[in-house]
Parts: sequence; structure tokens; C-alpha cells
Amino acid sequence: MTAPARDVLHRLAAADWATAPLRDAGAVGTLRPRAGSLLLHRGAGAARVAPSALPVATNAVDGLALLLALPVVDDVDGLFAELRRVLRPGATLVVVVPSVVVRSTADLRWRSALRPAHRGPWRHRSALDRAGWLLSAADFAVLGDDRVPFALPLPTSDTAGSAVDALTAAAVWPPGLGPDARAELTAALVEHAGPGRRLPVPLRRLVARR
Repeated sequence: MTAPARDVLHRLAAADWATAPLRDAGAVGTLRPRAGSLLLHRGAGAARVAPSALPVATNAVDGLALLLALPVVDDVDGLFAELRRVLRPGATLVVVVPSVVVRSTADLRWRSALRPAHRGPWRHRSALDRAGWLLSAADFAVLGDDRVPFALPLPTSDTAGSAVDALTAAAVWPPGLGPDARAELTAALVEHAGPGRRLPVPLRRLVARR
């Protein structure tokens, strides 16, 4: 993950918010998207892994956080099979995905401006709109489904292009956005930028039990 993408996740407070349900678990890990594969963090180590072949022993993990990865992986079924294999019975799975739900009146002005991102080329759009159903179909019991309206400051028009690049790199917006869509989003962010202006970036967190 690029430094700007990590900064986006940090500024959204996504990491702490996402892993909060795992604080009381024993062995835990996180999986994030990384250029067509996943980056597995466990303890102090990190490794690039295939979604359908996690280098983890069977029934070895008490909790995992799948951060912004479900809508962009190629093999969703293979990933769920691996998650069922490595998670112990009763373990917790946290899934964070982008949300397209507008919660406040102040954010309504962004609806049309952000359409290229919200309706963009996700590999698995059902992982956004029907993430709970996917978890249930994969034999996970969904315990919670929360949406939080994070926001990024847009103090100047110069921040627009870097914001688009960072949000797509972090898979908050579709990584496969074409140049026309990127240009349209950059223009929209430039138009809305200014002192005190903020870009709404809603995320959705589902908590499930193995």
C-alpha cells in the first residue's frame, strides 16, 4: 500500500475503528488489498498473500479484519474458504467495505459529484451492497453492521488530485477507475475544495462470528 493510501486510512481512523471488535481476541491479523493480492499483517510481520492460499495454519486465528479488500479480490469464494479454514470456531471476522449511503443533508451535494466513484468498476459490487448476505452465505453469523461517515479535509484545490489517487490506491474508491472518471472526480473535488471543506467518505463495518 502506498504512503498516501496509508495516510488516508489513518486520517479516516479506519484502522482503530475496524479492529476495535478484535481487542479481546488472542491471535489476530488484518488483510488489506495490495495490487491484485492481499497484504497479511500478523504481529510485527507482513506478507503479500493470495486470497485463496493464506499461509496460516488451520484453526490458528481468533480474529481477522478484512479491510477494504472484499470488493476488489478476484476469488471471493476462495477467500471465504480460507477464512473459514484459518479462523477457530467462535472466532471474529471484521469486514470493512466502502459505503455509498449518504447520511447527512450536508453530504447531499456530493451525490452527483461522487457518482463515478460510487458506481465505478468494482470487481464485486455485491461486496458493497450485499456484504451481509455474502457473509451469511459463507456460513458466518453477522453480529453487527455499522456505517460511519468519515471525512477528509479538502482545504485547497491542490489536494484534489492526490485525494483521488490515495482513495483509489486504498480501495476506498474503485482501483480500476479510468482516466476520464479520475479527471471528473478531480474536477469535482477542485470545485468543492476550500477552507473548512470536507470530503465525505462513508465506510461500513460488519462484525461476524465463525
